[in-house]
Amino acid sequence: MRSMRGTFSLKITAFVLAFLFTAMSFLPSARVDAASQATRDQMEYWRRHQQTANQAVTEQQNLLEGTYAEMHGVMAQIQALDQQMQDALMTLEVIEHALWDTETRIAYTETALYEAQIEWELQNEVLRMRLRAMYEAGPVGYVAILLQAENFADFFMRLEYVTVIYNADRRALARMEEAWIHLENTSTQLSREEILLRDLETYESEAIAELERLMEERGAWFAELANDAEQLEALIAILEEEARAIDAEFGLVQAQYRAELAEAERIRLERQRQERLEQQRQAEAARAAEVAANPTAAAAAATSSSFDGQFAWPLPARGPGDISSPFGPRTNPVTGRSENHSGIDIPAPAGTRIVAAADGVVRLAGWSGGFGITVIIDHGNGYSTLYAHNSRNRVVEGQRVSRGDHIADVGTTGQSTGNHLHFEIRRNGTPVNPMNYF
Repeated sequence: MRSMRGTFSLKITAFVLAFLFTAMSFLPSARVDAASQATRDQMEYWRRHQQTANQAVTEQQNLLEGTYAEMHGVMAQIQALDQQMQDALMTLEVIEHALWDTETRIAYTETALYEAQIEWELQNEVLRMRLRAMYEAGPVGYVAILLQAENFADFFMRLEYVTVIYNADRRALARMEEAWIHLENTSTQLSREEILLRDLETYESEAIAELERLMEERGAWFAELANDAEQLEALIAILEEEARAIDAEFGLVQAQYRAELAEAERIRLERQRQERLEQQRQAEAARAAEVAANPTAAAAAATSSSFDGQFAWPLPARGPGDISSPFGPRTNPVTGRSENHSGIDIPAPAGTRIVAAADGVVRLAGWSGGFGITVIIDHGNGYSTLYAHNSRNRVVEGQRVSRGDHIADVGTTGQSTGNHLHFEIRRNGTPVNPMNYF
């Protein structure tokens, strides 16, 4: 999601800015004060605006994420309501089918009850007529039927007929009455079922109407949230554009601030160089005066301080096997041109300790063109050593050092592609292969 990527980039920007300001807080006070107050005020102004803009973007992105989450919840509710609606419609369809079946059975039962009632009334009328005839004929009727028998066999047969007719009439009447009562009970039960089904039909219809209302309400809610999300996305785009503009302004002011610091540092180093040159001139003048005053003692001192040309390895943390560029012909890694490499390159992490390869006097401790921050030590008898691309020098010009003294730290100043020590041995001003002198 674009807004999530924006949030991640803003967090990274804030982290980088926090790191830069933390790093700046450790700069020497002389360098910080070297930058103009107006530039520092502008940096603080844009830094505050940067924090405010980033905070505004973050707040709106949090609101947008909350809106998306709420939309997701509403959509889940709509889906659940839709499922309930489908279930309710199916239930209503089942109820309507059962109601139709019940109404059909009621109509059938009412028809059967009507027919049973007519048949019962007809049978009852036949029985009444038979009873009335029997009553009018009196007991003699059955007796007469029996006495008309021609013999005993006929008598018993007639008696059996009379009994069968009587019992059949009683059973038929009882069955019809039982069937009628059953039909009446069935009709009553079906009527109750019809009432219950109609109540269920009403309930389900009301439930469906309520579900439709809730779905319409949730739909309006979702549309409102979608509109809010669209407006938030537009607002975030505007705020991100403003934040980028503020970042650009801050970058310009920061570049100006760094340029002022660099210029102040250049002026400071140039001032130190001039002071050291002046000290060197004064020292040379003093030595010249001393030689003029006592030529014999000066010659004896020069003879006693003669150097034998044996050097110690200048980078104790690394060995001869770590050389990345030896002495002699090579292609310059910065300019790409063929050249004669005047020393050896020994790669090492920034800040690694560099030591003096032999006793001597520091003749240069400062910036030296493409060598960057450099130290040159005069060892006497025509020998000198050069230590270049340093991140920091630990000695000053005119200082006397001994073999193994900490004189500088590894860096990548000047024309350099990475942290390393460029080390040279010179004899009478001409570079020689250092590997022949360890």
